[in-house]
Amino acid sequence: MRRSPGPCRSGRCPRLHIGAIGSALLLLETNIVHATPRMISYGYPSCISCHVSVQGRGLLNSYGRGIEVAQSYSKADFTAMLLGRRANAPDPTENWNGRFGNVLLDFLISTRLTQRLDHEKTDPMLAALYRQVIFLGERDQVRINTEVGFLDSGLSDTRLGTNRIANGGGVVFLKKALLEWRVEENGAASGKEIAFGRDYLPLGIQIDDYTTFILNLNRDGIYDFPLQLKGFMWTEKSLASVFAYAPTFEEQSDAREYGGGFLYEHYPANTLALGVQGLSGWEDNFDRFRIGPYARWGISNKWALLVEADYTYFWDGAPPDPGGNQVTTYLQLFYHHYEWLVSSATINFAYSDFSLPKDNLTSFRYTIGARLNRNFTVVATYAIGDIQRDLDYAHELSIFATVKF
Repeated sequence: MRRSPGPCRSGRCPRLHIGAIGSALLLLETNIVHATPRMISYGYPSCISCHVSVQGRGLLNSYGRGIEVAQSYSKADFTAMLLGRRANAPDPTENWNGRFGNVLLDFLISTRLTQRLDHEKTDPMLAALYRQVIFLGERDQVRINTEVGFLDSGLSDTRLGTNRIANGGGVVFLKKALLEWRVEENGAASGKEIAFGRDYLPLGIQIDDYTTFILNLNRDGIYDFPLQLKGFMWTEKSLASVFAYAPTFEEQSDAREYGGGFLYEHYPANTLALGVQGLSGWEDNFDRFRIGPYARWGISNKWALLVEADYTYFWDGAPPDPGGNQVTTYLQLFYHHYEWLVSSATINFAYSDFSLPKDNLTSFRYTIGARLNRNFTVVATYAIGDIQRDLDYAHELSIFATVKF
């Protein structure tokens, strides 16, 4: 199997991890997470070693689930002991037949120091994420997957237009509370899964930087993790998903959306995932229909590419903006310098004739990330363009540090 540095979302891709620290760092309103190696020190040959998709992201196969359990155990894992693991278990990575089955625990903490080069303003932030997964049943077919986030941002809600508000959010929030049932799995050949609870919607390339236009303007941001029922079906060459979603009622009363959608991916080669996704949603402010293609491409052992373009049509908006059109695009090119060092260049472009400060938005970001060991990552990033929370021009330099326990 060809060795590929293709990007992946969930953190278990052996060559690159787009979201290694992403779940915590996405809170920090920047795009640094997409160039952070995560699993490279474990020596897996390709993303498909652990993932359903040949280019990573999303669902894990049975081998990936086993790795997910093993890499997060610790002999000093007090929470796992409370959940039923025997204190004298000879090997904490083995099945320990606790009251609640196997347990995975992750804790991430990140700090950011951002220097606004155009306003001489320094902006420190702190974020953390606690993740716990309880495995139940034969072959760990059922998982209870939870993530709780902490963000010291001081941000308040920001109005982007007549009918558009960016949520500031609280200090502590629930990101994920999901019950997952692996209905069927036939090795790497095929499988089915059903999930219910609060989670991100299965759409597009699934990056973690919610300030990018494809996430921020499409309501895929940090606090947009709706209650949903979703199903997956896959083969060696494809992955399909359908979902229905509803608000968690933590949203503002006029921004509670109901809807449904789909995703379909095809794998013409081990280095390429081609997909299309879409949804329809209904809320008080406006209704919308979104559709668009995307790709994850491991070009070579050194280069990889993420790309997505979405079209959205809005209608039934409140006056004076009854509706309109929106196009959001994203392109990120990776370079794999060493096993521990990855950099990326990102271009964002968006157009809208509906409810935005201006018709065209553009930004550029360069990021370099070093995974110094299994638990410590440092990243630096420079951005210029429409990167402000209010989608206005700025340029800034940021330095990050993340620790994983």
